[in-house]
Amino acid sequence: MFTFAKRSIPTAIALLGLSLALPAHAEETPAPAVTSDWSFPSSVSLVSDYIFRGQSQTWGKPAVQFGVEADHATGLYAGFFTSNVSDHWLPGASAETDFYGGYRNKIADTVGYDLGVIYYAYPGANWNKSAFSGYNDSNSLNTAEAYVSMSYQWLSFKTGRTLTEYFGWSTNNSPVGGGFAGDSTAGVTGSTRGSYFYELNASYDVAEGWNLNGQIGRQVIANATGLDITYYKAGVTRALPQGWSVSLTYNGSSEPDAYKNFLSISNTTSASNIAKDQTVLSLSKAF
Repeated sequence: MFTFAKRSIPTAIALLGLSLALPAHAEETPAPAVTSDWSFPSSVSLVSDYIFRGQSQTWGKPAVQFGVEADHATGLYAGFFTSNVSDHWLPGASAETDFYGGYRNKIADTVGYDLGVIYYAYPGANWNKSAFSGYNDSNSLNTAEAYVSMSYQWLSFKTGRTLTEYFGWSTNNSPVGGGFAGDSTAGVTGSTRGSYFYELNASYDVAEGWNLNGQIGRQVIANATGLDITYYKAGVTRALPQGWSVSLTYNGSSEPDAYKNFLSISNTTSASNIAKDQTVLSLSKAF
């Protein structure tokens, strides 16, 4: 044992001399960090009701939602969103799956723009699953929509136009004199392709972790009467640790009579005010 220790002394001296001879940066300089031009933000949310342009998509019930996006440094992006929905409002549907993509960038530090296309898809859904006899010709609910938005500081204006029929609405399934129990004079009179919306959005940070947000917009249904709707909302969001946030939002609309006492498409007897004013609570986690 002691003999081994004596023999180790020359070796240790040699190694010490070698380390002193090496440049200091040979051991201290870290490898260059690898950066990527891509980022992949995602989130999952629980909401007390899924409101889309003033109308409940879940028949007033809660929804679990998930979204993920792929963003490139050039401004190109693509994303996916999904949520449960109700077949009382969307015939044969239990889920909405959205695919979208586009390009966003800035003109100046406070001025930005966004151009894109979104495809709303409802697996297994079709108007031939409507329980209303005579109003159930086969027709897909899937809808493609092009959109553009401009932003200035905490304000943004967005507008879009459908490239297909508006969620499959047609003179067969949503006609005047039969499609809407709340207003027999309301309904579709021709192709709903080219339906459009426009809205003004606001999102303002008032304090650390606190955000006030609002929206006012209008959805216009092409070749229809009594179905256009003005919608609005105002809310507050509180950021929490670990990427969590909670929001409370008041949603309202012009609530056309056509959407009052709307009869369930799945059973023809249950009724709901699709566009009624209500407060929605949501809990989200960002990754």
